[in-house]
This record gives sequence, C-alpha cells and structure tokens, in this order.
Amino acid sequence: MTTLTDTPDVADEHPAPPPSIGTLPGLTGLRGIAVVAVVAYHLGYLPGGFVGVDLFFVLSGFLITSLLMSRPPVGAAGLRRWWARRVRRLTPAVAVVVLAVLALFLTRSGIALDAVATMTWWQNWHLIAEGTSYWASSPSPLRHAWSLSIEEQFYLLWPVTLLGLLALGRRWRRPAAVVAGAAALGAAASFLWASWLSRADGADLSRIYFGTDTRIGALLVGCAAAAWMQRDPQRWQRPPRVRPAVSVTAVGAGILLAVLSVSLAPDSLWSYRGGLALVALGALVLVVACSGPGPVSSALSGRVLQWLGTRSYAIYLWSWPVQLTVQERWPDLELRWVAATTALTSLLLADVSMRVVENPLRFGTGWAQGIRPRQAAWGLGLVALVVGSAVAARSTVPTTAERLAQEFEQVPDPTTTVTAPGDGTGPTDGVAPTAPPTTVCVPTTDVATQFSGGDRKFDPSTVEGIGDPVGDKCGATRVLVVGDSTGRGAANGLRRAPASGLEVWDRTVLGCGIEVNPAKCPSWRTIWPAAVQEVRPQVVLVHLGVSVDVVDGPEPRFTAPEAAGVRQQVIGEAMDALAATGARVVWTLPAVPLDNGTFYCGGSRKGTGCDPDWIARWNADVVAAATPRGVAVVNLEDWVASRGRTKADRPDGLHFSGAGLDAEAALLAPQLR
Repeated sequence: MTTLTDTPDVADEHPAPPPSIGTLPGLTGLRGIAVVAVVAYHLGYLPGGFVGVDLFFVLSGFLITSLLMSRPPVGAAGLRRWWARRVRRLTPAVAVVVLAVLALFLTRSGIALDAVATMTWWQNWHLIAEGTSYWASSPSPLRHAWSLSIEEQFYLLWPVTLLGLLALGRRWRRPAAVVAGAAALGAAASFLWASWLSRADGADLSRIYFGTDTRIGALLVGCAAAAWMQRDPQRWQRPPRVRPAVSVTAVGAGILLAVLSVSLAPDSLWSYRGGLALVALGALVLVVACSGPGPVSSALSGRVLQWLGTRSYAIYLWSWPVQLTVQERWPDLELRWVAATTALTSLLLADVSMRVVENPLRFGTGWAQGIRPRQAAWGLGLVALVVGSAVAARSTVPTTAERLAQEFEQVPDPTTTVTAPGDGTGPTDGVAPTAPPTTVCVPTTDVATQFSGGDRKFDPSTVEGIGDPVGDKCGATRVLVVGDSTGRGAANGLRRAPASGLEVWDRTVLGCGIEVNPAKCPSWRTIWPAAVQEVRPQVVLVHLGVSVDVVDGPEPRFTAPEAAGVRQQVIGEAMDALAATGARVVWTLPAVPLDNGTFYCGGSRKGTGCDPDWIARWNADVVAAATPRGVAVVNLEDWVASRGRTKADRPDGLHFSGAGLDAEAALLAPQLR
C-alpha cells in the first residue's frame, strides 16, 4: 500500500522539478512582497499589511487551478497522490514550528488544542468556536495558522470540485468556462456573505476575518482567472507589443494595493464591505502580469525578493511565534529592537527549515533520500507532537489574557442586606435593586475581616458588632462607572479595594467609548442616560480611551483645528447627560499605551487612538469641556509617567492589572467619595 512516507517515486518525481508556472520569478517575487507586508503588519509598522495574506490566497488559487487543469489527477489514486504532495509540501515546516511553540509556551493554557487544531488544519474554526477575538490582548502563538487552515481546506475540497465541474463542462464543450464561471460566482458569494455578516447588529468581525466561507473569495478569484486563461493558453502569451499595457495596468494595481495596505484595518467595516474584494482584484492583476515574461516580472526578479519568496512559507510560520516570544521574554524592549530580533531570527530559522526539513522531505534529497529516514522522520515527528500536546494539555498557568479576563468580568450590581422600615424581613436574596433603595441597613458583623487571632481558636463572642451605618446604602457612595474595557478594569479595582467606601455599579461596554460605531457599540446617548436613571448615582466615573469618530456622519480629520470643537461639544453633551440627576462627574484622561498596547490600535501608533499626539489632543478637549461644567478630571497620563510606565502595571500595554489596578483604585477612590 502506498503511503505518504513510502511513495516509491518520491525521489524520481521531485529531485529536480521542471520549471513550471509556480517557479516563475515574478510570482516568487510577489510571495516575498506578501510575506514582508504580513510581518510588518504583525510588528505594527503597516496597518493594512494583512492584505499580504489575500495576495497569498489569490496566488494559491491561481497556481493550484493552473496545475490541476493542465495535469488533472486521474481517479481516486491520482487525487491521493496529489494530496500527498500537498502534505509533503506543507506539513513538515508546520510540525517543526508547532513543536517549537509547544516547547516555548508549554505552560500556556490552551496551547495544546491550538497545536492539534493547527496540525489538523481547522485552527480558523477553532478560534471561531472559542469566540477568540482577533484583537485579544494575549494572542495565541499559533493564531496565524488560521490562514494555513483555510488553504488546506481549499486544497482538500477544490480538486474534487474542479474535476466535477470539468466533467459537467465537457457535456457543454466548455469545461474551462464552466470552472471559471463557478469560481467567479463562488467568489462573489463569499464577498457578499462577508458584507452581509458585517451589517448585523454587533457583528463579530473576528468571525468574518477567520471564516473559510468569508475569506475563500480571494482564493476563488485566482481560480476563476486561471480557468479562464486555460480556455486559450496561447492567447495569454502576451507578445512584446502588449507588454507595456500589461505593465501599466500592473503598476496601477500595485499602487492600489499599497494604498490599501496603509488604509485598511481588520476592525474596519469597509474591509468586509468591498475592501478585501478590491484587494483580491488588485492582487489578481499582479499575479496575471507576473505569470509570464515582461517588465513587471523582471522587476520582481531581484535576488532579495527571490530569496524571500522561496522562503516565504517558512518566514510566515516562524515570524509570529518568534515575535511573541521576544515580547514576552523582554516586555520592555523597544519596538524597533523587537522588529530587528524578530526579522533576523525568522529569516535564519526559515532558511534552516527550507534546507534541512522542507526540501529533503518534499523532494527526497539529502538525508531523506531513502525510505527509512523519511519514515523515521514522519514517525518521530508524530510522536513528538502527541507527547508535547499531551504535556501542554496539563497546564493550568493562565495567559496574560486570562489573567486580565478575571479582572475584566463585569462587576455585578451591588446588593445589601436590607429591610423595609419596620418590616423585619431578611435579605434580598442577591437581587440587585433597579432603583435607589429606600430601605435601611441591618447591622452586620464582618467576622472575617475583624478576627486576626492567628492560630488561636476562633471565638465569635470576642468580636464586637459594627454599629448601624448611616447614609445611603450603608454609608457607601454610589458610583456608576461607564466607559470601555479600561473602565471595566477600574470598576473591578474599585470593587476589590479595601475599605473604599464605594458602592460600584458597572455599566461599561468593552471596546466602546463615545465613538459612533453602530456595528460594534450601542450608542452612549441611549445607554448612559438609562444607567443614570436606573442607578441614581451620587458620582459617575467616566473611564475610556480616545474616541476617534464621535459624530454620526462626516467629520473633520482628528487633527484638524475644527475637530477639537466637535469633540468638545460631544464630550460636553455626555457630561451633561451623566449629571442630569445631580450626580458629580469624574472623567479620567487616558494614558499613552506601551508599545505592545498598540495591538488595540491595529498594531499602529501613528494616526490612531494610541498616538501620543492624538491622546494629548483628546485630553485637552476633555479638560476644555469639563472646566465650565465643574467636572473633575483625573490625569492618568501624568500618574503613569510618575510610576515609570512599567509593563508590570499594564502587562498588555493598555489595561491596568494586578498591583497596577490596585494602585489605580487607590488613586481614584478618594476622588469619588
């Protein structure tokens, strides 16, 4: 029986593969550009560099369809051999990276399932099933395998689909046209489906970003073009007289992709409502232009791009876990040194991977010339993955995200042991009041906090009761907290602060300040006044970051002089709404995130809510709106600077956690009483 590891013709098939469309220098150069864009995006230097993945998708669809239609597999045996070559091409490099990740992140909870999902090519659906946000503060070192999973799912399904379409098309004597038409319709359906999902209330953009159904459009665009060109291959040889026109079109497509690589963002609705479709079409023009001789292909044939392109797969695999390793081991390292270390290490590992692992197992060369060495390599790799995953599965050490999650659970509404005047009944059974309580407090004794007898036997008779509290809700100041995830953390910090004298009501919404974003956030103009009427607070704490779009419709760019007036008006309206029932309003001024905190701004600092200049402008606008209204402001930027901007306070670069969260609560509590 023929298997992956004992295919008798491995050495005969692959030691010196003939030139093919997949080895054209122009296409190899495109791979190099694509992987550089993706790595730059991960490092925060290129906001829309994720479009490099879609360039890979278009290129993959184009190449695979071209190869399948020029040499279609014959029968089940032919399909098995085709899939075996795909496995030999993709699996060895992934297996080595997964083993390295298991070794480096062995104690990280959830890494074992990530490893299994990556090796079995369903990591994208695993991330969706777990509800993983693409913008998670502590992402998985195998998160980037989502795109590999989509490609592998495509490789599994497309050959069978294509053979069926070819058989159908032969009946009409238009096999290539049928394939091209079906692929084009599938691409259109995928892009439209993504657009429709993005229009739902509270659309989950991470699910759209990771989904096979919503991202396969780019692959099918490449498939459609390849099939259409197969109708008359000679027609696409491009004689010299038409090459200038092709080059001009390709240059225009390159400019379009360059613009999109700095303007698109994964959390932008425009990305899913036409942006990624535009990327796919621009990528297709470049792919077609590079599929034959011409100025564009020659321009991409330089040695550097060729070197990067031949190693692009391994560079993509290694760069992300290397980057996370560097950032976790040296959290205070400047971004430029993180980038330099990531780039150099990834290039070295990718080169070693290609020479020592990928090519020998793919082509049956070097140490893998014999059947037994190949069998041993596959067997040992499988055992190592199983053992590593089993060991990692026993880990209970929480990730940074999990530690933060414990501090960002929504604070439950306060409850107090109360009785109606003269009623004599017991507690409210944990049901939070929906309006200010009109009850009086029952004397209670907090035994746990008063007894400090060490190992001595506890005697309740030695603990004196606490006298009746006075004032509303047992003397505590009722505080309503509104804002985004930073406010959620502050609410938790205040709730756990010792003897804070505060009764904390949490009405924060993760990811939502006063920005107008109907797809992700409920309007503050609705939920904040409702919360004020419900809670009837004495003090309202507003804790949020910079809100970029504060009006519904066109507004000036953030740094335009007239934009400050718009922001001040909206901020003032928010302050007035929160003070409508007589509550005192306290508004925090956000601090500049650390370098790793730019993850929450699409990986970019310049021109985003993580930009120090934007934060300074926002804080000035808050002060300008607060001063005539008597609203108190708490300058967290100055406070953070006085503490040295340490990552110990903000492990994910943005949110206070642990001792930092406690210190912030100690800063805020006296100003809220």
